[in-house]
Amino acid sequence: MKHEMIASTWFDTKRIKELREQSQSYSAKEDLWSWYVLRRISIFVTILFIKLKLTPNAISWLSALFVVSSGGWLIQATPLGFIMAFVFYNLGYLFDCVDGEVARLTKNTSKKGYFIDLLIQGATLPVFLSIPLGLLVINGSLQLKGLELIGLYSVILFIIMALFVPIAYQLTRSSAQDERDPVNKIRTKSVVFEFAGVLLGLPGFFATLLLVTLVSGFQTVLWQEWYMILFLFIFILKVIARFFITVKSFPKEP
Repeated sequence: MKHEMIASTWFDTKRIKELREQSQSYSAKEDLWSWYVLRRISIFVTILFIKLKLTPNAISWLSALFVVSSGGWLIQATPLGFIMAFVFYNLGYLFDCVDGEVARLTKNTSKKGYFIDLLIQGATLPVFLSIPLGLLVINGSLQLKGLELIGLYSVILFIIMALFVPIAYQLTRSSAQDERDPVNKIRTKSVVFEFAGVLLGLPGFFATLLLVTLVSGFQTVLWQEWYMILFLFIFILKVIARFFITVKSFPKEP
């Protein structure tokens, strides 16, 4: 993909295309889901939010809230919870696209905005943890309901944020903000790798979970349980591979 590409649609007006060119230049860090799905509609949300005079940082906080909330729905381990988790995660991801577009169109960028973007990335950690917790709820090992599950999830969230907030601050102050990690560089070398990256990440997880839920109906969560187990198994293998690839990327010490 080239940097001059824009995420256009067949019904874009001339004005919409101009706004896309100003705010949606392709980034190698962007995955297929955000580029081919969310970016196609994000510009319309961006226009609405600019008219509502929402700041980029306010939109970023909304993004973080929706992403985190998706884990709260997922941990309920019900068909409705799975569907709502998909909706909340993708709203959060959509707003994560929108905040940057609003910032570029209004020329309102800041280090604080980058700090919040890092927190949004950190907000996916409790969402990942909600997957095994949801499995424990399904098989009856975790005997909690409703608000009790939300309380447990909230504690996990604050524990993670206690560690991630200072890390995000340090990265914000760092001069290497645009540095791409080795696995990200590998992902963008092939469409196959990019597709695999989406499937093995949260966008693919929630999309597949929604599909499995709709196909299997609302009477059981058996197929969702097996999919979540499979996803976690592959996820663990992916993390191990990522660890070794990243460590190997460092130059050898003399």
